[in-house]
Amino acid sequence: MAEPPCAGAVFGVNGFNDLSGAGFARLAQGKRSSTPLKQSIVTARPHSPFPQSVLECLMEIAGIGRVVFWEGGSLWLALMTGITQRHAHHAVQLCLPLEGTAQFQTERDGDWITYEGALITPDVPHAFQAPGKVVANILFEPESAVGRTLLAGCAHIGVNRLDPGFVAPLAAPLASAYFGGADDDALRTLAQQTIARAAGVSPWPAAVDRRVLAAIVEIREHIDEPISLAALARRAGLSPGRFRHLFVAQTGVSLRAFVLWERLNRALSIGFSGGSWTQAAHAANFADSAHLTRTCRRMFGLAPTSARVEDLERRQIA
Repeated sequence: MAEPPCAGAVFGVNGFNDLSGAGFARLAQGKRSSTPLKQSIVTARPHSPFPQSVLECLMEIAGIGRVVFWEGGSLWLALMTGITQRHAHHAVQLCLPLEGTAQFQTERDGDWITYEGALITPDVPHAFQAPGKVVANILFEPESAVGRTLLAGCAHIGVNRLDPGFVAPLAAPLASAYFGGADDDALRTLAQQTIARAAGVSPWPAAVDRRVLAAIVEIREHIDEPISLAALARRAGLSPGRFRHLFVAQTGVSLRAFVLWERLNRALSIGFSGGSWTQAAHAANFADSAHLTRTCRRMFGLAPTSARVEDLERRQIA
């Protein structure tokens, strides 16, 4: 069977045009695709059993797939071809391999541990890999109803193993939608339903103090501007010290960390939707794209400035 060249209908600029869902199967079979896709590609070394010419094109890609955002969460769904480097983030992470298993490393130079599925608590440094496998990672706020419920059931802080019998019914609908070519809206809704089903609660916010909820709304509405602790405290009718304590007690994270997480999600949403990374950085009040890149490496294990986005229907991610 002939191998596809690293140019033409299968490949766009520095990457693949059709590697979402059925596109993976066509590529593995050495077939071209005429389906246009929106994509972004981030560098890393692959470990995937594709034809040699495909591997040469994959050498700088960590993963290829889809990413969708919503207020308070995101879905990262990709064929993994490399390692997501060590990082930590404010979000709870639900890892659901759609095929095979995934591996996490929590200690520098430590062992890679294999999981059929995992729940990662906030602010835990970890690296991730699942060579040649399609994996869904759903990130969501720990102060949400689903976040609080799932964290309450965790055995420990870190990477918590999920039973295969728990993972399978959560992963199956995502796999069906993804490989069936579902659009971003459908994947977004399904991801929200998945974490709600995992927690057994409504996906909507838990009973957080109204003053903190009001502050969160204000932060999101003004994420492109400087955020002042003093101003938020004044609107809440509290001293800065008392408001800082209340915010941590209600959300489990400092105000500064929360604002940074919101800025990063806003910037990534803009960048992965086709905006330049400079525009994305300024829209989320990062000093510049270099500041955004450093923050993204620390919190996601990848650099957004390594991505190249084309004006196509679907996107590829790392």
